[in-house]
Amino acid sequence: MQRTLLHALLLTTTLSAQDSGAAPAVDPFGPVQQWLVEYKSGAIRFQKDGRTDQAVVDALQDKLDALAAVDTLAAAQLLFDLAVIVPPAGAGAGTGTSTEAIDAQRELQPWRVQAMAQAALRTMKHTDILPWLLQKLRGKGVRQKDKNQDQVEAAAVLRILAGHPSLEAKLELMQACGSMPDELRVIAVNSMGQDAQLELLPVLLDLLRDKEPNVRIAAANAIGRALQPHVDETEGNNPTGELLKQRDQAIDKLDKLLSSDKVWQVRSAAAFALGTMRCKAVIPALIRGLDAEVKNKKDPWAMDVRLHKLLEGLTGQTVARGGVAPWQAFWKAEGASFTVRPKPKPGEQPKADSRYAKFFDLELDSDRVLFVLDFSGSMAEPVTIKPQGTTAGGGAGTTTTKAQMVVEEIKKLVMALPDGALVNFVVFSDDVRIWRAEGSHPALVKLDDTTRDDLLGNFLDSLRPNGPTNLYDALDAALGFGGRGLYDKYYAAGFDTLYVITDGAPTAGPVTDKDEIRKRVREQNALRKVAIHCITFGDQNDTRFLEPLAEENGGRYIHIE
Repeated sequence: MQRTLLHALLLTTTLSAQDSGAAPAVDPFGPVQQWLVEYKSGAIRFQKDGRTDQAVVDALQDKLDALAAVDTLAAAQLLFDLAVIVPPAGAGAGTGTSTEAIDAQRELQPWRVQAMAQAALRTMKHTDILPWLLQKLRGKGVRQKDKNQDQVEAAAVLRILAGHPSLEAKLELMQACGSMPDELRVIAVNSMGQDAQLELLPVLLDLLRDKEPNVRIAAANAIGRALQPHVDETEGNNPTGELLKQRDQAIDKLDKLLSSDKVWQVRSAAAFALGTMRCKAVIPALIRGLDAEVKNKKDPWAMDVRLHKLLEGLTGQTVARGGVAPWQAFWKAEGASFTVRPKPKPGEQPKADSRYAKFFDLELDSDRVLFVLDFSGSMAEPVTIKPQGTTAGGGAGTTTTKAQMVVEEIKKLVMALPDGALVNFVVFSDDVRIWRAEGSHPALVKLDDTTRDDLLGNFLDSLRPNGPTNLYDALDAALGFGGRGLYDKYYAAGFDTLYVITDGAPTAGPVTDKDEIRKRVREQNALRKVAIHCITFGDQNDTRFLEPLAEENGGRYIHIE
């Protein structure tokens, strides 16, 4: 039926051109339709020899640009088919094992097709297109509990509205932030935040009190982006009047979030939002946040280290880690006279003891995190969250699975990390797969709208527990026991933090001896100094060897009962 409707629309457009006496133009629909047929058959792959084939990407971009230039509703409808495309049936995605699904995602890259089509739609101006898109936000299935096509299409529309030039689009996003189901509200806040402006600040500040943690995270991210161009003292900004009041109001609310929110990922987002502002006024809030984190012994993630790095980057001070007292003393002695140093002028270098460029000049891309995730069969076992727990799998007493608990925690982490952070995932059971690889190595994948959407909407939900536990090969893929890993000819710099998440002892792979695995990790990491954190579930007799592995490599160990 959809093909018949599209054919009728195309025929009408062609006849209109003939009636006007205009010469028939080159058909932009045919190439896209043919591409779609070939893609769904599995004939088009975006990877060649383990690397992205840029020629395939460029060819698709040319086709989409030509179609968007037609600027008709029929062209928009065809583009929207690509904006919600899923891996073709029979290509291994959505069926079988996790590794098969990951392989298909890597080669077919539906996330790339979706993002390219959404960007093309954003450029179209025909008056019929935006109302047609907005109508999809009101589909019957949008508010249903189970995921359905209406929700998939609504999510795509919200992403298309990100940065859309029309006032109607901005108003629609603001309304969606409060009225849609939680998962779609998060996308709406993220989309609104991509073009965050000062007039949106009251809405964003109000969203910091939202019950959904991911909404709070997205709002904090957007607040930092909205204020940074106006309050960044490294760029010479010195706000006064109403702008100064807005800045201080935002700092006050983010300060409270940083010191008291129960979800660590929300606190992380608040910290990075404050850091993004790059002004003296955020330093006391970051110090108070560090004080709260040092006293917090529950959460496994190294929030205190993040805050410490943010403070070092902003102040230019080198302070021993482990406590808040040195920062409190510094601020008491120098706070009154302290000034944030301006950005170096072109050709100038920052002072040797400054970590400023590392943490701020590159959009807070100091986070370089590689995850090693166990999705062996035992991760399907049910767990019940204890009342004192703060995991994201649900409220106290909620029963879920180990795998789902990990997925929910990782989703919040992906939301909390700032744009520009570098991440990747090594998933293992009996075999090992890398989310995005260049050759045989985990690529340094920069978080942005496209990669974050792929992680949240495709990759993480495709993981399924299956098979035995091949931890050795997973660590080999991460660290490169053969001498090629995080730092080699492929990288100018590598990941500096590794999280190993597992529920059992190694039972498959070339090495299963726990002491030998620890030995090889120690040897390989002696010079790289990658911080290795280990989070375990289940029988501690099986996983206890990961506690010294973490300690030997500058990391933390946490066991979840």
